[in-house]
Amino acid sequence: MSIAVPFVNRKEELGKLRNSLQTDTGDFHVLVGPSGSGKSALLDRFQEHCQEEGVCTVRHDIGEPKSEAAFIYRLLEKWDQALPSSRWDSIKERVKGANTEPLVQAAKFADPAVGTGARIINAALSGAVEDESLSNATDEVDFLINVLDAGPDERVVVIIDQFDERRLSESVSQDLARVFREISRKSPANIVWCIGADHEFDKYEDEITRLRVGPLDSAAIEELLDKTGTYLGEAETDGGQTENTASFVTEITNFEGPNLTKDGLIDEIKTRTKGHPFMLALFLQTVRDEDVSYAIRDLPMSHQRVRDHLEGRLLDRLEPQEEDLMRDVCVLEKFDAKLAAHLSGNTVAQARQILTNLKERSIIREVESISGEQTFRTHDLIREYLQGEIMGARERQSRYISIAVFSSRLYELTNQNTENEPAGPEIDSLREYIQLHFEKLLANEEAASVVSSVYSACTGLDYIQESDVEDGLKHCYTIPESEPLQDAIESISE
Repeated sequence: MSIAVPFVNRKEELGKLRNSLQTDTGDFHVLVGPSGSGKSALLDRFQEHCQEEGVCTVRHDIGEPKSEAAFIYRLLEKWDQALPSSRWDSIKERVKGANTEPLVQAAKFADPAVGTGARIINAALSGAVEDESLSNATDEVDFLINVLDAGPDERVVVIIDQFDERRLSESVSQDLARVFREISRKSPANIVWCIGADHEFDKYEDEITRLRVGPLDSAAIEELLDKTGTYLGEAETDGGQTENTASFVTEITNFEGPNLTKDGLIDEIKTRTKGHPFMLALFLQTVRDEDVSYAIRDLPMSHQRVRDHLEGRLLDRLEPQEEDLMRDVCVLEKFDAKLAAHLSGNTVAQARQILTNLKERSIIREVESISGEQTFRTHDLIREYLQGEIMGARERQSRYISIAVFSSRLYELTNQNTENEPAGPEIDSLREYIQLHFEKLLANEEAASVVSSVYSACTGLDYIQESDVEDGLKHCYTIPESEPLQDAIESISE
């Protein structure tokens, strides 16, 4: 059977989102629930509905931005992709001729990862781009609203997912919360906003509609089991006699009283998984080739132990090459076949085949890539579990290789741009990824040691030159060519 989890329940929440398409005013929805509670699935379904109704959608997964300016820039890039005649594109063109380098130099000390997005926004705010309607913009949010105001008059849905507090620094999380609160007050009336968040940041905002995405009830779990074709048949007891599943589960769980009915079995699954969609997805992956009764027999009662058990079982069911690749790429938020091959030691063709197999079994999912390449993402909870399992030398080596690959790509892309052409969004993303991995490594190592280890990682990578990596790192940290890289990075890290 397929272990892709169908969409079930959430009818009330989905109905409220659909109703937003019929109102005369823009709505601002926040879908609140813990990671794995089904927020992304609900947003996926709403996006499908919008597409069926011919409503334009702009979707952006927050990721791990270094600043609110970086987030707003990414969002505006997605806006421009969906609505290519937007004003953002014309602003970028006019910034090409403006002297924005002093703005970048001034900003890099506050945020070393500052890039093109901040340059364009700061250029507009400082008056370097002549635009009367932008003259009243006082900050990044005002700039964003001005761009959105110049958009089409028809209804547009903006979907922002992955606003998870635990994945962001405290300062960035607070800044983004402020951004969303301001947007809810100022956004044009034709735009519907849907934010997926794991925390409530909007307690006192009357303009915001809060939708709780909680556990699935027994009826929804039964519908889920029916849709996936999960077998609730017979099992063999220790005595060798075939009994119905309900009777067998009664025996192995030491329940008192009469044998469990089908409803009793479903309630038992709900009790063990707490009705948590992520846990149910892992459970269904576990029972793919076995009876439900056997799968539930060893399932602990503690919520955390259930999750650990199911994630461990998921790894047990992977082929050795699949497990190795998953462990090596878990340091990355997103990855493609080429990068996965570098990290795991497979050929690109082998890595692509492994990723395809994992995608077909719903263990990873395909996500949009700025560069247009096929890019994948592991669920955050699985990613955290894998990271906890590979702490130490293997994790550090994966991060060294990631920095080397990202820096080489950064050099290649910046080398392709003309001197006056602003870099594209992929370049800013690479800068953020490099900074992220450096920050993780600097918690336990000196900056000079990190750079040296990155150079060492290059020796095992085909087609990556140490000189390209060095030039990419210098571009990432805005370091002059004449300045020694290790000294400059040491200074910035302090």
